[in-house]
This record gives sequence, C-alpha cells and structure tokens, in this order.
Amino acid sequence: MQRITVVLPTYNEAENIVNTIRDILEQDIPGLDIIVADDASQDGTLQKVSEYSGGNERIRGYAHPPPRGLSPSVVDAFDLSDSDILCCMDADGQHRAEDLRKIVEKFNDGTVGMVVGSRYTKNGGFAEQWNFFRRLASRTATLMAQIFLKVPLKDPMSGFFAIRRSEYQKVRPFLDPAGFKIMLEIAWLLNLSNSGKITEVPIIFAMRRRGESKLSGKVIREYLKMLLACMLKKRAVKQAMR
Repeated sequence: MQRITVVLPTYNEAENIVNTIRDILEQDIPGLDIIVADDASQDGTLQKVSEYSGGNERIRGYAHPPPRGLSPSVVDAFDLSDSDILCCMDADGQHRAEDLRKIVEKFNDGTVGMVVGSRYTKNGGFAEQWNFFRRLASRTATLMAQIFLKVPLKDPMSGFFAIRRSEYQKVRPFLDPAGFKIMLEIAWLLNLSNSGKITEVPIIFAMRRRGESKLSGKVIREYLKMLLACMLKKRAVKQAMR
C-alpha cells in the first residue's frame, strides 16, 4: 500500500481548517496522513488542528521556521514526510477533497511522476463565476508559464498537485522555494529533468468557505520574480541535472 501525505499550507485558516481535514478523512483513502504546515498564523489555526486531532497520529500540525511563505511551508513539510506520495492542497475549501482521490489514483500508473489538478481540462472548471479581471489574471499567468517556462500543463497555476517522493527528491536540490507558486516550480524542474511523466486530472475549483483570499499585488510580484529567476537559471540547472 502506498503511503500518502497531504500537506495543507495555512495562514489564518482557523475558520476552515477543521472542515478541510474532516472532508479529506471522509474520503477514506488508505495510508493517508495530513500535515498542516502553518505560516505563523495569528488566529489559532494550529490550536484548532490540535483540538480536532485529539492525538490522532494521522493529523499533524507544524509551525514551519522562517522564511515565511507558502512555498517554504510546503517544501518543509514535504521534507519532513517519508511517504511515497506527497500532495499539496489548499486549506480553505477551494480544492475539493473529493478530487483528491482522482489525483491519488493516477499513481496506479507506474509511469506517472506528478499529477496536477486542472481547472482547464475537460470536466474541470469553477464552482463560482470569476469576475473579468480575475479570469484575465489567471489566464495571463498561465500563458506566461507555458511560454516562458515551457511547462506542459493546461493549468500550471492550480496549486493542487501530488508527486512521487522519488521524483521530488530528484528536483529538491534545485528548488528555490519562495512566494506562492511551488507547484509550478516543481513541474518546471521535473519537465527539465525528463523524468517522471506529468499528467492532469479535472477538478472543480470551489468557493472559499470563509475568510479572505490571499491574492494580492505582492503575490503577483513574487510570481513575476519566480518566472525571471527560473528563466535565468535554466541552462545551469539543466546541466547540473545531467
């Protein structure tokens, strides 16, 4: 049986985290553990995790050390896990727990190295109608990733993904986790390595249960910085992977 660790990076998600954990456990996926990688929340997120888990070893809350950010949170938690499959999904309910099983089951194909939940493949989509500017920002970011990083994905921005630990270990030395788009960086590196196959499965992007979106001008700036950094180091990284 494959062991699976689902990482939930959090920042002030006390209102959502228990429902998200409960939804994941209700999928009854064998061999699954949960790590809540918290980014110095001020609202008691980790306390909620501790109260809900009641000592359940399958559920672990973790306050990751600096630097802050979603990407460092995810990478720190991945490094802590020794599971066969490492998964990342949002803690606010926008990544649906029922889509997790579809992602995990794709690894039954032994050639698959990484699985990405996609909103832009057939049967994927959105539970709510985004406004014009949010749709434009999403599509523009996707197009930039496809053009500049040559990532072979229809939805490199979804943030809902899983990777074999063996494939993660191949790209780990080249990761520079900063900002919010760790999935894109991992997919880019895995594609450069010509290693495990990357595939997509359709997901429905749900509405945030409670709280406010973390999307901001800072997120956009960090995304652009990441794109530039990847482009500048592409040749060196490719040579080092040989």
